[in-house]
Amino acid sequence: MEHVVLLSGKSAEVEDDNAVTRYMRAAESEVRASGLSWTFVRPVSFMSNASALADQIRKSDEVRVPFPGVRTADIDPYDIAHVAAHALRSPGHEGRVHTVTGPEALLPADRVRILGETLGRELRTVGLTDEEARTAMGAHFPAPYVDAFFRFFVDGILDESVVLPTVREVTGRAPRTFEQWARAHTDAF
Repeated sequence: MEHVVLLSGKSAEVEDDNAVTRYMRAAESEVRASGLSWTFVRPVSFMSNASALADQIRKSDEVRVPFPGVRTADIDPYDIAHVAAHALRSPGHEGRVHTVTGPEALLPADRVRILGETLGRELRTVGLTDEEARTAMGAHFPAPYVDAFFRFFVDGILDESVVLPTVREVTGRAPRTFEQWARAHTDAF
């Protein structure tokens, strides 16, 4: 029997018609319609998104971040891969949705502090205003994606702060912490 594991996202659960939700739902619909056995893995924000701060951290001790008041239980891509591998190689995952999170909900300032501790530096977090965040994000993402992020994190239609036990339930081990991720990726900063 053929089995598909699709990397989707928690935003596929949201009742909204933004660009990100739309493409994730469309991908899930196509897999469901394929007639193949399937599992969807829906992570929250990735810990590796912190890599986008690397240039700022290399140049300064001041780190400017969007959505400073939004907690997320970011997940290490390593843990996402382990969940997907288990879903591919083990029975019992057919027709299931695995929403995966990291073990702790952190603010952007918490992640910056942990990065600073890992690097042996005292970093300061500066929260961007919504206007500054929109401009900064617009330099890297198409406008419909920026609009989606604002729907998620400013309008609050997506809550990525809830820590779920899925990684442990599927793999038998706890997900990695942001500190573990940061220590494993210090070379990037």
